[in-house]
Amino acid sequence: MNDLRSSPNESTMALEEGWAAQQSPGFLLWNLENLWQREQRRALRPFGITPVQLLLLSGLAEKTIEQDSVSQVELARHCRTDPMMTSQVIRTLLRLRLIERTRHHRDKRAFTVCLTIEGHDIRRRAETAMRRVDEQFFAPLAKNIPAFTNALRLLAGERPRQRVQAASRNT
Repeated sequence: MNDLRSSPNESTMALEEGWAAQQSPGFLLWNLENLWQREQRRALRPFGITPVQLLLLSGLAEKTIEQDSVSQVELARHCRTDPMMTSQVIRTLLRLRLIERTRHHRDKRAFTVCLTIEGHDIRRRAETAMRRVDEQFFAPLAKNIPAFTNALRLLAGERPRQRVQAASRNT
């Protein structure tokens, strides 16, 4: 039988090893993401859409500038979303009448999507609300926002737009 008084608990073990979950960059990033998502959902509530729905509406608006028709697969790739999840969200956006979907003119198995007039309007107004959320949420970073953004890109495996100081993995 284990004596609880003599066995180290997780926080004691973490401190003994010099690591505490609450201080790890991953935990802090996860916590920050939860706070940011809560603010996003609150800002989007008046528009009746979710953050991922806004992401797809915005991505669709961007892709439509580049090309006449956008397939659901192209939209998922552009927005870096799972194609199956994108398809489910597209169905919701169809019910909300924010997008229209038609068969692709060359590939009859695929669908193309486009924004409706109401979709354009909600996207534009929701993007304005989201811009305010970002400005307020990240305001404490002030002039460090570009470096923070580039560091996030680096961690995501992208090439940052500006040089980011990174420590060598050999040290």
